[in-house]
Amino acid sequence: GGKHGVEILSEHDRGNGRIRFPVTPNEPATVSIWVQNNGAEEVTLLGYRALRKQREFTFHDESKVTRQQPRVLQPGKRVQLSPGAGFSFTSGPTLTFSKAGPLGGRGSTWGPRKGELPVHTSPLTAGDSYSIEARCLTQHYGYYPVTVLFEFTKEQDGPFSIGRFVSAVANSRLAEELGPTAPYRPYQANLRKTVTFITEDGVPPDRYTGGELGRAACPSPAVPGKVRITSGWHWPCRKSLAAELQFENYQEKFQLLLHLEELQMEVDIRRYDMQDVPMVKDTQNKRLLILEVPGVAENRPSVLRGDHLFVTRSEQRTLPQLVQYKGYVHAVELERVKLGFSPNLLASFVNNLKFDVIFTFNRLPLRVQHRAVELAKKRNLGDVLFPSFSYRESLLHEGGRLKLFDRNLETNQEQYDAVQQIVTGMSRPAPYIIFGPPGTGKTVTMVEAIKQVRVSPEGPSTGTRDSHVLACAPSNSASDLLCQRLLKHLDKGSIYRINASSRDYRQVPEEIKPCCNWDDAQQCHVYPSKEKLQHYRVIITTLVTAGRLVTAQFPDGHFSHVFIDECGHAVEPECLVAIAGILTTMDRETNTNGGQLVLAGDPKQLGPILRSPLAIEHGLEVSLLERLMKHNSLYQKGAESYDPQFVTKLLRNYRCHIRPAGTDIPNQEFYDGELQECADRLISYSYCTWEELPTQGFPIIFHGVSGEDQREGNSPSFFNTLEVEALVTYLKKLLQSQGKRGRSRISPKEIGIISPYRKQVEKIRQAITKKDGDLMKLPDIKELKVGSVEEFQGQERRVLLISTVRSCTEYLSMDEDFKLGFLKNPKRFNVAITRAKALLIIVGNPTVLSKDPHWNTFLRYCTAKGGYTGYPYAEESPEEDALLEELSSLRLSTQSAGESSTSLHPAWVQQGSPRPSSAGGGIWPGCKGILRPSGMTCSSVMPSAGVPLIGSACVGGAVGAGGHRCTLCKADKRWPGVHFPESPFRLALAPPCGQPRESVHATAAPLWDLSG
Repeated sequence: GGKHGVEILSEHDRGNGRIRFPVTPNEPATVSIWVQNNGAEEVTLLGYRALRKQREFTFHDESKVTRQQPRVLQPGKRVQLSPGAGFSFTSGPTLTFSKAGPLGGRGSTWGPRKGELPVHTSPLTAGDSYSIEARCLTQHYGYYPVTVLFEFTKEQDGPFSIGRFVSAVANSRLAEELGPTAPYRPYQANLRKTVTFITEDGVPPDRYTGGELGRAACPSPAVPGKVRITSGWHWPCRKSLAAELQFENYQEKFQLLLHLEELQMEVDIRRYDMQDVPMVKDTQNKRLLILEVPGVAENRPSVLRGDHLFVTRSEQRTLPQLVQYKGYVHAVELERVKLGFSPNLLASFVNNLKFDVIFTFNRLPLRVQHRAVELAKKRNLGDVLFPSFSYRESLLHEGGRLKLFDRNLETNQEQYDAVQQIVTGMSRPAPYIIFGPPGTGKTVTMVEAIKQVRVSPEGPSTGTRDSHVLACAPSNSASDLLCQRLLKHLDKGSIYRINASSRDYRQVPEEIKPCCNWDDAQQCHVYPSKEKLQHYRVIITTLVTAGRLVTAQFPDGHFSHVFIDECGHAVEPECLVAIAGILTTMDRETNTNGGQLVLAGDPKQLGPILRSPLAIEHGLEVSLLERLMKHNSLYQKGAESYDPQFVTKLLRNYRCHIRPAGTDIPNQEFYDGELQECADRLISYSYCTWEELPTQGFPIIFHGVSGEDQREGNSPSFFNTLEVEALVTYLKKLLQSQGKRGRSRISPKEIGIISPYRKQVEKIRQAITKKDGDLMKLPDIKELKVGSVEEFQGQERRVLLISTVRSCTEYLSMDEDFKLGFLKNPKRFNVAITRAKALLIIVGNPTVLSKDPHWNTFLRYCTAKGGYTGYPYAEESPEEDALLEELSSLRLSTQSAGESSTSLHPAWVQQGSPRPSSAGGGIWPGCKGILRPSGMTCSSVMPSAGVPLIGSACVGGAVGAGGHRCTLCKADKRWPGVHFPESPFRLALAPPCGQPRESVHATAAPLWDLSG
């Protein structure tokens, strides 16, 4: 749309103020942009300018218009209309208030209403137009956007501006093939009418009672009503959330945070519900039905054996009363789920009958975490969770130097010291922490400590008498690794690996199957009796499965040691599952043999994965290990080092040589420059002479790409096809340079590709396995792992490629708030660039990445070392940064919100009456003027209570609610409301006349301009 009768037109106009045209590298392209006066008065064009220099673009016009040499555009001819009783008109883009209520809204038709003043309109014929040429020439594939500001003046209205987003796109064939499969439409939750459900229970898997291990009742707390309140000035839980965590409020605060996370999970799971999907009978078992669930192989949604879902007949959807059938998951095979339903459904079932599907999530992890924080209080674990001292009493019965199983640790003083401190137990009742930066061998250290406390006096060390060890990790893969390494030196009969009953036996590594809880007769994992488990000296489980041991109520003091590896990956209540009810606290008077807790991890790497922004904001994402190291004086670094009685920081890096491989940056940024190079040079230097390196001897490539953030369908996840093109090019060069210059052959399984967005991971996999003919031919190409940063934490690859994806700064604040992407997330940055052993290749937009301090440091480092290539990059000057600020202030945004889940945000209300800032942002009670929606697709006016928006708006008082950092007034506020950033919203407005509220129905997160 235009303004004051002026329109900006182009044959490449895409709507919403965007002009987009294709180009070919090394071939100039020109498009015409027309400025046209369709108003009733003459308008003067004062000039135009690009708000940020784009080297690919130049602009030309015949008269070389400037403020000193303006161009006058004459109006078209007037056509006078006299309104009659039935007169109606189509309004322009301006929305105003009258006594009768709101008027206007682009595309809406209005007629006279009772009490309304007569309206006169004057449609016009076209007036003068003026042509401006935009020329683009580029040498690289890419997306090249520039914002052009046209400046005008008009006698009656004064000066005004109109902005246009002009972009040229040079796409490769692969980038075109991987482009959006459907236009992006934000997810919209279905408005469900009130329905009465009659539930018919299904048939769970055989023998799903869990085996012989006794179980006490595990509570299943429902989310309290007060937590579900999502608006109002006095949210009952606000004070509890804001309180500093102490042992006195430990249970209350963590249970509240777990409830908030559960509420978000309830919202998120609805994204996966399906309608009109067919099911068929299982040919191998006629009592089961098969449902195709796209994405289930990637846990989107997470569906495991023993879980359940609900289905209803699609043709009965409109009935006021429905029968919903509860189906239990018997098996998950790729993207097929086998379900057990009631005999009534099976009796009337025919193949391809269509159903509506409602997914659920497994509440067991939440239940055991609720129980754990409750038991922490009952078992008085304050000295473990909030330690302030040590009794300094040793568990060893004999002194002397330890004889290690792994002789390599004898030359690593930090690893040896950590093992010795753990074996002596001198930190009790306080936990002992192994702080292990990337590649320093924290798991190896923990495994050695477990072996030492397990062995008898006849073993290689003195051992500790009657030790029983519980070793845990957040994931199955990390728990399996502990078991695999322990089996190298300990008797198989003393180790027991307990898998959850839902785990697929095919995913269990072969070498640990003999010592795990699989039952061949029952064809499932079963839990042995407590009496049988008590005979094992080392039990290994995930943290959540450790809850089964709590349920079985082992005798107090049975477990002398609890080891938790990768502790930083788990929320604190999850770690507590393996502690509360298992470990007894040492007390000199009542329990001198109290247990030893050992935590291993790195607080500088990624923490747990959470969904609720409010739970994240108030500390649920902070692991037990990180909280202790940040806020407890026993674990904080002194002038020179940490107190070795409570924490050991491992310093020797065995993954890669720090300086040539680029990990010198995280070493300096996160680890005080203390990491030492100890990697095998045959591996870490193997790509220093690769012919594709921009600079020989520096095995890092930072390939700049001016790509485009894209989305498709109703997925909020971003992808960047031009970055995929660059990655595929490098991948082919890697696999085609086999054995050259003395390098050994590299297999796809030695290569990893990381991207922070799920959709980009999907596009990269498509390119490798379905689009590129050369790569598709490789027999083992599917062994090449493509995944998120979280999937690679704790892993390493000889060669690592990274796609950073983001090429637009528009929604980086949302990425920051929701912990998405790489930017403003130092932990994700740290993990990503420390996975490579020999070669690191990064593909990304340098302009966007330079906005982040850590990435900017790394980018400068690569440029200084000669590792930068691709799209030409120069740091932006302060003047350009100021222009970007000006662009933000112009409020030209038209896109929808960035990637995030639909966010359920309980009320946050600022006390007092807020006032608009000098920046002019906000809609305030009693304000008068004109409200101009920007980027709305639908502006019909309808009565509604409204749903407050989250996005780039600042709304407060009695008018409505908003959230996020306001781009208008720059304030950082949280306002009340349920936030649905991916859905259309309705913003409540209060007319100055005091009439009932009306609302504007618009797409998510436009910017609002208040004037008048």
